[in-house]
Amino acid sequence: MNQTYHPLYLEFFRCYHRGEYWEAHEVLEELWQTQRENDFYHGLIQIAAIMHQLRRGKVRGARKLATTAIGYLQPYSPQKEGVQVDRVLDWLHKCLHILPDGIAKMEPSELEKLGIETCELPDFDKTATR
Repeated sequence: MNQTYHPLYLEFFRCYHRGEYWEAHEVLEELWQTQRENDFYHGLIQIAAIMHQLRRGKVRGARKLATTAIGYLQPYSPQKEGVQVDRVLDWLHKCLHILPDGIAKMEPSELEKLGIETCELPDFDKTATR
């Protein structure tokens, strides 16, 4: 099934896959501001923000965002708009399991040793070329 998505939605994933997590957050937030009731977009925005926080070593911020993102995304499991929400939820739970509680910040190099991988989100550009 070939589905048409909003250009800002697609740009979110482009930024995300380039590792531009803050920019991805900003792009989708622009769309979300026109659809404030859209918790799915809100949850995706938080995924990008978590990745940004992890890159900066901000453990407490990443944990808080992971907790709220679960609440936003849970109703959309297993899949919505090309996103395997169930896999994203698994990743969020893994983050909460691995990230130490009660610590505000870690050196990014130390945080990297915990082995939290990038959350898997679709790459619509790759999908379109198949």
